[in-house]
Amino acid sequence: MNHFTQLKTIGAATFGALALMGAAPAMADTINFETIGSAIYNGTETFSEAGYNMTVIDTPASETGTGFAGGVGNGSDPYLCEIAACPTGNGSYFYMGLNDGTLKVSRADNQAFRLYSVDYAFLPPVGGLAGYSYGQMTVVGQKVGGGTVSFNYDFPALIGGQSPFLGAVLSHDFGSTAFSSVTIGACLFDGASCVHPAGNQAQFSIDNLNLAAVPEPETYAMMGLGLAVISLLSRRRAKKAASINA
Repeated sequence: MNHFTQLKTIGAATFGALALMGAAPAMADTINFETIGSAIYNGTETFSEAGYNMTVIDTPASETGTGFAGGVGNGSDPYLCEIAACPTGNGSYFYMGLNDGTLKVSRADNQAFRLYSVDYAFLPPVGGLAGYSYGQMTVVGQKVGGGTVSFNYDFPALIGGQSPFLGAVLSHDFGSTAFSSVTIGACLFDGASCVHPAGNQAQFSIDNLNLAAVPEPETYAMMGLGLAVISLLSRRRAKKAASINA
């Protein structure tokens, strides 16, 4: 294989790696629960969508509780919420964290991922509550390499006893942090702070969770090696051309 062919082959591999990394934000994954359909979950049960595994957590401290803690419902179903007050502004399927339950999200291939945005709402445990914000959605990310980072997002004030869905741009807070897992839950205001657990009253709904896998380190290594070899071959060709012209 001559130098030109080598350069062409390595260049193709390198620019392929660059294209893969450059496309990562555009290739975001969306968890919208449409493929799940209506379902109810106890703690420790799992389900999957869009290449991600989701584990329902009933007892956050140990993640071993097996009580009723979550479900997926259709916002167009008039019988979905007979006791609790379903959120408004969403006629598709969405996830409901119930009875102080949380939801842990990780990739099925164990790859790291980043957070972009999520639609969220409060799920009042009973109907007819006054028009206040009763708590927050909590997002806790387990960082690759150790440690956690977390942010809380105020629930919207209730309108007619129901919570409208809001969109949260998670990338504003989490930036380019790579996570191995993310746990989403809720807390309720007690006058001094936002507490969880909250007597099985901390409930939430989420939909359209946008995330994206982080390219494996090997992709960056391929790019670095490719650029180094291209530089080396270019120098050799320049020296060869100079000796011929001399």
